[in-house]
Amino acid sequence: MEKPKNILIIKMSSLGDIIHALPALYALRRTYPDAIITWAAHEAFAGILPGKPWIDEIYIVNRKKIKNLQYLFQVRRDLHQKKFDLVIDLQMIAKSGIISFLSGCSRRIGYHDARECSGLFSKPIAGKHKKGHIIEQLLDVMAYLGCDTQEIKFPLHDSDKEMPIVKERLSLYGINDKYIILVPGTRGEKKKWPLQYWGKLAKKLAEKKISTVIVGSSGEKYMAEEIKKMSPSSFTADFTGKTNLLELIALEKAASLHISGDTGPLHIANAVQAPIIALFGPTLPDRSGPYGNNNSDIFLAKAAGTASADMATIPVESVYNLAVKKFKNQIDTEINIGNSSLEF
Repeated sequence: MEKPKNILIIKMSSLGDIIHALPALYALRRTYPDAIITWAAHEAFAGILPGKPWIDEIYIVNRKKIKNLQYLFQVRRDLHQKKFDLVIDLQMIAKSGIISFLSGCSRRIGYHDARECSGLFSKPIAGKHKKGHIIEQLLDVMAYLGCDTQEIKFPLHDSDKEMPIVKERLSLYGINDKYIILVPGTRGEKKKWPLQYWGKLAKKLAEKKISTVIVGSSGEKYMAEEIKKMSPSSFTADFTGKTNLLELIALEKAASLHISGDTGPLHIANAVQAPIIALFGPTLPDRSGPYGNNNSDIFLAKAAGTASADMATIPVESVYNLAVKKFKNQIDTEINIGNSSLEF
């Protein structure tokens, strides 16, 4: 197999899907350190991608123009100029298949789950994890290319510059130390834990004097407002619509615990190895849950993995009890690490 020198990775969306592809990038770069790697992504998610040495260039695909013929001709010109000798489609749907084809590269591969006729444009690669976690399925593609896939790493964009911004914002809410991130929103109504449950959880944690930070997009502001009505305490802070992707990474890095359903911020929390409580219903964690994180716990709704899954069957009390336990354990661990470092 000829060693690739100029590689295009296609994974345009969504937030969680792009994060799931990062271990594949890590394995690819470790195996081909001298190759030029370009990543095609939608602008909304490009900010989370790392720069050099992991990615040399990010090619923005305008999702609103993807059906415009004139725009596609422009994409074809752009990609042909780059003269790729390997295209890796890690999305394998119609729009990623089109980008793969327009690259002009003759060597095009992708992961095995080829949907919407994408298998016509890129060769689907199946490996030993064909029915496993999506991260493993994408790594199977890298194994096909001769990459070592044993080590799982998530090369996210550096967020060190954002950490002081996040800490200053937290201090405005009186949060100067430990906190729990709550993410009530997720794509798909059936994947959401009932809003009143989030309110009860926030209130119980506030009564314990544990600070919580509600995270979400500006479109999910109404959820945070409802939670605040149920938990008006100063220990409950509303950050919805107030963080960009890099600030969210910093916020997750500093958190003592993350609680959410199956949503993009969950996968950021997993990537930075934050302690996690994940709530799953229609989707199953075996394919898209926290991966490679020994400090993650999962609650499954009744009939999980089916359209009949009922998120209301995950009790507030159970989530609260585990949250308090994990929060305390995290603080104890940090104190022990601090004391250990002082001994040296």
